[in-house]
Amino acid sequence: VSHTPSLERISNALEPLFPIELRFSNQFIPGSPQPASGLYHLFVISRRFEGLPKIERHRLVFEYLKPFIGHGIHNITMTLLAPSESRH
Repeated sequence: VSHTPSLERISNALEPLFPIELRFSNQFIPGSPQPASGLYHLFVISRRFEGLPKIERHRLVFEYLKPFIGHGIHNITMTLLAPSESRH
């Protein structure tokens, strides 16, 4: 049984951020031919991040991802950008 949260479930959880762009993917460990179980990367561009420091952005996203932490997601890296920081 896979505990991998689907992009759809992650998208639904992060809906309150009204993401302009959202990508969620398995992370690879260097030298490993396949993704590591439970390791993910999240990329989000949201107007909600405008003016927020990095730590506050992470806290906000972790609140929405709480149901997945320890239940499919064991380690996650995040790139959280405001539209003014991206090419959008």
